[in-house]
Amino acid sequence: MNWFIYAFLCALFLSASSVLEKRALRRVHAMDFAASLSIVQLICSVPFLFFFNFSELSGLLLLYIFISALFSAIAFFLVIKGTRHLEVSTVYPLLALSPGSTALLAFLVLGETLSRVQSLGIIFMVIGSYMLTIEPGKKILDPLKVFLQSRYIHLVLLSLMFYSIGAIFDRTILYSFSTAIPLYMFFLYFFMAILFISISGIFGVGLRGIREGFQKGGSDLFLVALLSVGSRMFEMQAIQVANVGLVSAVKRVSSFFTTVIGGEIFHEHNLKRKIIASFIIVAGTFLVVL
Repeated sequence: MNWFIYAFLCALFLSASSVLEKRALRRVHAMDFAASLSIVQLICSVPFLFFFNFSELSGLLLLYIFISALFSAIAFFLVIKGTRHLEVSTVYPLLALSPGSTALLAFLVLGETLSRVQSLGIIFMVIGSYMLTIEPGKKILDPLKVFLQSRYIHLVLLSLMFYSIGAIFDRTILYSFSTAIPLYMFFLYFFMAILFISISGIFGVGLRGIREGFQKGGSDLFLVALLSVGSRMFEMQAIQVANVGLVSAVKRVSSFFTTVIGGEIFHEHNLKRKIIASFIIVAGTFLVVL
C-alpha cells in the first residue's frame, strides 16, 4: 500500500479520536484522562505481542523506544491540557504546524532536504496559524498578544517540539534499527502507561483519578484508545517507507477535519474564519508534501 494512503488513514483516525477526546475532556481532568487512556491503549496493543520475535529486542532499542514514549507522552498531555481549556477549532489547526517543525528538525538532524516549495508551505502554515487568533474588530497585531498571554496556546505550541523530536526517534527506531512495527507499538504503549500511571501517582490523585477517568470517560475513552492506536499504526507504516516530514504533513490534514466537524458539534466561535485558517495551514502541508 502506498505510504500516502497509510498517512491519510492515520489522519482520519486521528481526527475522529480528537473529536471524541474533546467530548471526554469536558467531563474528565486531563491527568485522569491521560492515565486511564494509557491503560486502555496498552490493553489494545497486547495482540501485537503475537507478531514479533523477542530476540529482536536489545537494551539500546528499548532505550530509544522509551525516549520516544517519553516525548510522545509529554506532547499528548500538553495537547489534551490545551484541548480541555481551548476550543478544538483553535487547538488542532495549531497542531498542523507540526509538519513544518518536523520537516525543519528532520533537515537539521537527519539531513532530509527542504525545497523552496516546502519552505513556502511552512510560511503558509505560519500565516494560517496567525489567522486563528484574529478576532473580529481587533487589530492586526492583537494575535501576538494572544500568543504571548495564553498559557494554553503556549502548551499546544510547546507540544509541537516534543511531537517533532518524537517523530525523529520513530523514524530512527523503524529505519535504523529495522524494528518490527508490532514490537515498537507494544513497547511504546507499555512505557507510556508506566509513565502516565507514575505521573498520576506523583502529581495527580493516583488510582482514584484513574478510576474517575474510566467512570467519566465511558465509551469515549475506549473509542479514543482504539482510534489512537490505529492512527499510530498507520503512521508507523508510512514512516517506515517515507520521509518523516511528508508523513507528518499528511497526518496533520486531520486538523482540517477536526476543525470543521468538532467546531460544528461543539458550536464554537468564529468557526468560518477558523476553517479558512485551517485550510491555509492544510494547503501549506501539501506544499510541504510536494
